[in-house]
Amino acid sequence: MSRHVIEASGKTRIVIENGEIKEIEEPKLEYCPVQDILLGVKRISVETIRRGVALRVERFGMCTPRRVIELDDDLVAFGASEIFSSAVRSGLLDAVVQVCDGAGTVVAADSRVVQGIGGAMSGLAETSPIPEVIRKLKTKGSIILDEANATIDQAKGLELAFEKYDNVGVTVCNLDDAKRCREVEAAKQAAGEKKSAVLFGVHVTGMSEAEAKKFMELVDLVTACASKHVRHLASNALLQLGVAVPIFVLSEKGKEVALNRIKHIKRQILIKTGELPELPEGRQPRPLL
Repeated sequence: MSRHVIEASGKTRIVIENGEIKEIEEPKLEYCPVQDILLGVKRISVETIRRGVALRVERFGMCTPRRVIELDDDLVAFGASEIFSSAVRSGLLDAVVQVCDGAGTVVAADSRVVQGIGGAMSGLAETSPIPEVIRKLKTKGSIILDEANATIDQAKGLELAFEKYDNVGVTVCNLDDAKRCREVEAAKQAAGEKKSAVLFGVHVTGMSEAEAKKFMELVDLVTACASKHVRHLASNALLQLGVAVPIFVLSEKGKEVALNRIKHIKRQILIKTGELPELPEGRQPRPLL
């Protein structure tokens, strides 16, 4: 049986089995500006989550053998997949370690695959192998950490990526992953290898203040999601992208990758200096967790 557990709308747990939505827990978030912009959702409910997930299953084949793994379109201006995909396209990153439904941890070096994997996925907590998805990824040059079990392990994915690539982006969603990835990077550098990881913190809603503080000391970029602590701790960020669900840039490596993204956006862009974070009232998720 194909079984996948994703988390969306403030870590609301959703179970998908054989392409069908089987479980959705009661959401903790009432409002998300991204869902409002993309889907016109004014108040989050089990039913709006069901519709949003069903749309991704239909459009992208999420959690099914029909999974779309390549995308040219940017779904948002400053998403993790958009920023990393642009970095691969520009040669700032050689590859990205991501998590894909039906495959687990994946090393992708094709910018269209980076966007295809990340553009359709929010938080993936559990997944099981889908041979068709794995086959499509491998056809595009991606490396699967564990084809038999679709294991999710970003630090082991970074180790695998460093066997072939020097500059690697990694999405991480908890403090343990961030610590282990930095340990992998440090070990390579101590051995005299010119390896570098850019860590992008994602899916941080509900993170405690203590964990968020340590996490933000390790990652290069972090999305605010619906985290009150990430927003509070972002006063020392070097750069902020967006205002509703902002990306905070925390290192010079992250800044280079973030500024590169701006070159790839076709729409008009406003750039200004100011004290961070800038969080307009009424445009944030509610409640912050």
